[in-house]
Parts: sequence; structure tokens; C-alpha cells
Amino acid sequence: MSDQGQLRSDARGNLERVLAAAAEVFAARGLGATLADIAKHAGVGVGTVYRRFANKDDLIYDVYADRIQAGEKMAEAASKAADVWAGFVQYFEQSTLELANDRGMRELITGGYTESLGWARGTPPTRLAELLEQNHKTMGVHMIKLVRRAKRAGVLRRDFQASDMMVLSLGVQATIAFGGTESPGLYRRALGFILDGLRPARDKPSALPSPALTDEELLSMRRR
Repeated sequence: MSDQGQLRSDARGNLERVLAAAAEVFAARGLGATLADIAKHAGVGVGTVYRRFANKDDLIYDVYADRIQAGEKMAEAASKAADVWAGFVQYFEQSTLELANDRGMRELITGGYTESLGWARGTPPTRLAELLEQNHKTMGVHMIKLVRRAKRAGVLRRDFQASDMMVLSLGVQATIAFGGTESPGLYRRALGFILDGLRPARDKPSALPSPALTDEELLSMRRR
């Protein structure tokens, strides 16, 4: 391999390490993590990161753009599902898990990072701002369609609004954190209660998909 080819190979390897490290650091610590934090996690010098990314927002874009667009496709598929209630339930659970397991993604989607846009080092981060603005509009369209279809089908209570989806999702996300690694399925009880409450009518409560913590388990969790 020529020296130039080796340099290109090394640069590609460094870029892949930086992107992988950024995904891990942002997921665990949120978007407040610095480029120096990411460089350390990737095992490269901070100058290597700055040579590839003019500012942190450009790095955030490269880490999350594909996933944000995948989320839009998931919402669109749910809004067109033949079984509208099944589409609603699947989207609610999948999107909740996506946000719960990645703090950086959660900050982007819920607006926790938008006040920092434009303050990054280097050129204006217009790509990320435009991506988030477009995502907000696109997701709004899909969510409104999904909720309206579910209401028309008579499977969703009529006072529910598309904006309530995020409110309830945040509640389930908190349950995921509460259950932790010892009770990873606990969130599904919260999800079950919420979804049962969204149905317009029923003659008895729906069966929940996960058992409750025993009294002993609850006391053990509170001692940790």
C-alpha cells in the first residue's frame, strides 16, 4: 500500500473510531459531552476530531441523522398500518425504548439541545438545525395522522392528542431507568397501564405483559 493509501486508510479508521465513540458517549452522557471527551474515548488526539468536524454539532449530525430519519420512517409506517391499534402500540413502545436508551437522542428529540445550536466552535451548524426543524414537522404530520386514524377506528379515546404521545413516553422512559438492569421488563407494566387507559372502553382491565416487583424486590431496590 502506498503512503497516501495508508494515510487514507488511517483517516478512515480514525473517523470510524470517532463516530463509534461519539455514539457511545452521547448515549451515556448526553450532548453536553465535549469533543475532548469523545477523542479520549476513541483513543485519538482531540486534534484528530477537530480536523474532521468543524464543530460538535456537525459530529452530532453524523451520529444521529440516519437514526432520526429511520424514526420518521417508523412513524410513517405506523400511521399507515392496516391494524391501526397494533401500529400505534408498536410505534409507542419502539420509540420509547429508542429515547430511553440514548440520552443524546432524547435531548435532540425533546428539544433539550436546541438552545445550544449555533454556539459550537467553527462554522454555523446549519445542517443539524435544519434536520431537527424538518424532523419536528415530519413527525408531527405522522403522529397526527396516526392518532386521527386510531380515533376514527374507535380504538383510541377521543380526548387523546398527538402531543400526548411524548408526555406519556417520558413517563415510561422513567420506568425503564427505575427498573435498571435487574428488572429490565418493568417498563412494560407502565406501558400496559397507559395503553389500557387509552382504549375508549373495556369490560375489564387488560392483562399486563410483565409481572410486578414483589414487596421484597421493591424494598431491595429502594435500599440501593
